Parts: sequence; structure tokens; C-alpha cells
Amino acid sequence: MDHKVDVVGSIMGKWGRWQLRTVLLIFLCKIPSSWFMACIIFTAPAPRHGEFFCKPQNIVAPQNETLWIKVSHPQKEEVDDQEFSIDFCNIYEDAQEHAHKYYRYERPELEPRLWEEPTSRNANIIPCQQFEHRTEYHSVVTQYDLVCSRDILVSVTQFFHLFGVLTGGVLANHLLNYFSPRNLMLFGMVTQIFCGNMTGLVASYELHVFFRCLSAVCCAQMYTAGGVITDITGGVYKNCVSTLFEQFWSIGVILLPGVASFFSSWSHLYMAISWPTLILIYLWRWIPDSPRWMIQRGRLTEAKDILMQCIEVNGTSYILPHDIDWQLQLQAHTAMDAAPPPGWWSIWKGHKVIKNLICVHLAWAIYIVAYYGMLLNIRAFSREHLEINTVVAGMSEIVGTFIGLFLILKTTRKWIWTGLFNVVAGLIAYLGWLVPKHFPFDARVALLMLSAMFSKMAISTTLSILTTCTAELVSDEKKKITTFSAICWARFWLLGTPFIGATVIFGIMVPQTMFATLAIVGGVLTALISTRNTRNKLRCSFGYSNRATATQLEGTDNKAFTTGPNNIHQKCCNITKPANLTPNSPQEMMSGIWTSRNNEKMFD
Repeated sequence: MDHKVDVVGSIMGKWGRWQLRTVLLIFLCKIPSSWFMACIIFTAPAPRHGEFFCKPQNIVAPQNETLWIKVSHPQKEEVDDQEFSIDFCNIYEDAQEHAHKYYRYERPELEPRLWEEPTSRNANIIPCQQFEHRTEYHSVVTQYDLVCSRDILVSVTQFFHLFGVLTGGVLANHLLNYFSPRNLMLFGMVTQIFCGNMTGLVASYELHVFFRCLSAVCCAQMYTAGGVITDITGGVYKNCVSTLFEQFWSIGVILLPGVASFFSSWSHLYMAISWPTLILIYLWRWIPDSPRWMIQRGRLTEAKDILMQCIEVNGTSYILPHDIDWQLQLQAHTAMDAAPPPGWWSIWKGHKVIKNLICVHLAWAIYIVAYYGMLLNIRAFSREHLEINTVVAGMSEIVGTFIGLFLILKTTRKWIWTGLFNVVAGLIAYLGWLVPKHFPFDARVALLMLSAMFSKMAISTTLSILTTCTAELVSDEKKKITTFSAICWARFWLLGTPFIGATVIFGIMVPQTMFATLAIVGGVLTALISTRNTRNKLRCSFGYSNRATATQLEGTDNKAFTTGPNNIHQKCCNITKPANLTPNSPQEMMSGIWTSRNNEKMFD
């Protein structure tokens, strides 16, 4: 029986100090990425009652603004609460004429001290075009007048961020054909600092949206390239790394309120979340490249240097085979002569695969929408509790991810359990409708958050399982294209998430109800997924680590690399060497440091 071996993986081992250091450094790039996604919570808080009103003409002095509001804005008779009786979005059509009637003086010092009440009139009501803002925090809302009918533009900014995430992931996968993951990661860091600062400094809304989209592209390049490098792990550790990658996203969400508390301007906050990436650029020197990526492109010298660094840090030099040069050459030769990867249509061929792939694609779309939607929806509960609510949401994500990891490692029916969890948690989210309105304000917000966070936790559980175990639904050669298909499909539907959150204008519980319904439907879909027993085989290897699949050699046993070089040589001696290869005499590749094309050939 033929066996397959990954020479690189056998030399590096499944886990060690070198892998731990590298993985933790890569995980850090998730923190600024989460800041750029979730910063809308603090850069565009919903304005409080009375913080904006229709901008008057210059004839109205600041001390008479309250009286101007009384003259110009109509009453909303349908609202029972007198606190919200003034309609700040509309204005009487003749408001300026009424103001001019009492302000006929050219200089402010000549204005009368007393305001004469205007006579009642039955004027037409028109939308206000420009607003005056009176708030201590300078937000995106106040900068670009994103209130009333323009409130939807807050969702548009988030849409373009998510569009940048989608295009950035696709672009990163294309650039990885030419640039190494480590260099692409550095490029994303540098450009993210520039685009992030420009997002907060530009004067126009259109440029703000443009640079926010570019910032998301840069973030996507960072963690996509970093995810490729995590293929240095193996076995159960590979599953843990893939699952826990999202934990640092949640850590970033938890840290965001603390960062935002130091700034009273949205512009300063954007700069504050951009510049910390300089720390990542400094730490980048300790992040290695992917040795498998190097070997697949014939860059053997660089791949060998990475492996030597690994065994030096891990203290496993005894594992190094004496004919490592020849083995790396043979692996590179096998990789470069391998058949082209299967196309997208091929993943839909196979026994019972169609049902599973349909369910998993739909589940991906549903849960990624609900995951981000539930987080951003905390803006609807209370502006006064944004900080604590954001921290609670981040903690719920962390707990949910650990539950998902437990189900992956300890159960064989993880899809059913996570589906049931979401159905129950979604029903709990519906209970928010039962919270009485007469409850004290703080208690009502706490109950609404409690009902939402159960569902948030369940959604995080399922998303961690999807991230780690989707690839077990297909054969090894189809895992990469399945990965790409599921992620792109999910991110496409993610574009609609901000507009679901915008339905809060119809009621505070409307968005939460929609997200909870999605979670329940997703729970049914995940329960329908059927897979073989994978608990002991450890076949869950989706994540980003699967994007650089190991090249394997025929006829060699993995166990040969666990005892020492002598056994390795004995196991490898049954491999027929190509005529132009000799042990310990590698064919060096002198391709460029920054670029390497797939069609470069290693052997003459």
C-alpha cells in the first residue's frame, strides 16, 4: 500500500515553540482588522434627541436657537412621548420668512432681546437640507450630516468596508501566485496604515467611503496572507489554530471601547486604530514565510532556511535527514509537475456531496451575516451603554468559539449539536419582544442584550465549526476551491448586513428578530449536513491553513520522521530518484526575492 508524506511537515513537526511564536504574531493582525470593521459603532453613534436641528440662516443668533427650533420644526403628533414630539427632520416651508419677520436687522447687536411668538399658520412641511449639530463627540454623523433621510449613508459606509473585505480576499488569493505570503502580509500592513489615516482625514463623504474600502482591502490581505503561513502546524494543532484564529478578532472588539474612550473625534479614532499596525511591522521580522509555498515555486534555498530556523528554535535538529536537499528537490519536482487543481464545477460531483455543499454554502451566508449583524446591532440598544455592550458582545464570541472547538475535538455529531444550539438561542432572542417598556432603562437594555447574546454565542459556535470543518465535506484535492467558493459566497451576502441593521427605524427589535430568524434557519441547515466520522481522523482542516495544501510524496511513511535520520533514509530509499538528481546536491533556484511565477521550472 502506498503512503503519502509531507517532507516539510515531517521536519517541522505538528507543533513547537517556533509554531507557537509564529501563530501568535499572525493572530495579532486580526486586532486592527476587527477595529476597522467595528469602529462604526463608535464613529457613527446614533444622535440623541435634540443634538441636531435644521440649520437656520445667519440672521438667527446662537442664543435664539431654541426659539428657532420652536418656530421652524413641526410637531410629530403621532408620538406619545413628549420628549420626541419635535420633528427635527422636517421644517416649515415658510420658516425662514417667519424668522426674517423678527430679524430685519443687519447687525446681531440690533436684534430685539425678546422673541415675539409668530402667529399660527398652516404652512407646508418640507425635508430639511442642512443641519446644525450640538454634540460633544464629533462623529461621522455630524461631519457629513448623516441624519434623517441621509441616515442610510451610515450603512453605505459599512457596505463599502465589507465590499473591500470581499475584493481584498479575492485579490490576495490572486497575488499569492506572484508574491510570498510574508511579503504580501507586509504590503497589507503598510498600505493599511496609509489608507486608515486617510479614511479619517478626508473632507468629503465620497473620499471617506473610498478609503474605508481600501482599508478593508488591506486588512483582508493581511489576514489572508497570514492564514496561509499557519500551514506550518499540523494535526489537532492545525484545527485549534484555524478555530482560534477568530479569537483575536473578538479580543480586538473587546479592546475597541477602551481605545475609543480616549478620543472625542471620529477622525482621531481612525488614526488611533491605524498607527498600532507599526508594531506589527516591527514584529514582522519574526514571521517566517510558508515553506510549502516556497517549495511549490522552486525556491528551495529559502525553504530550507525556514526549516533550519524551525528545528533550531524547536530543538529538534535530530529530525533533520541527511539527504534533505534531495528530498526537498523531489517534493518540489512533484509539486510543479502535479496536475492542475480541479475547477469549481468539480466540487459538485460525488456521492451525496450536492446536499452537503448546498447546506454548507447557505449556512456560511446566513451565519456570517448574523455574526457581524448581531455585533453592529448593539448600536440600537443604547448609546449610553455602547462600551459595555461591545465588551459583552466580544466575550460572547470568545465563549462561542471555545464551544465550537470543544464540539470539533470531542464530538462526532458537531453539525447537529450546533444546529440545535442555534435554534434554541434564536428562540431566546425572540424573548426580547416581551421585555416591558416600563422597566427601568438600564434593566431593559440588560435584558435586551441578554436575549441577543445567547444567539450571538451560538452563531460564533457554528461559524467556528464552518471555518474549521467545511473542507471535510470534499476530497483533499477539492478543499482549496471549496474554501474559496464558501468564503466568496458568504462575503457576497455579507454586503447586505448593514441594511438589515438599518431596519431599526421600524422598531428596536426588528433587526434582532431578523438575525435570530436567520440563525434558526441556519441551524436547520447545519443539522442536515452529514459527514463521516472525523473525530479520530482529524480531517477538519479548512481555515486559511488549507490554502497552502502540502505537497506529498508517494511511497514514504510519515512515521519515518519521528525517530531520526537513519530511519528516514531507510524509508526513503525505495523512492526512484530522477536521473538528474543526486543526494545533497540541490538544483538551486535564483528567482526574485519578491516575486515567483507558477510557470517557473526547476529542472532543465
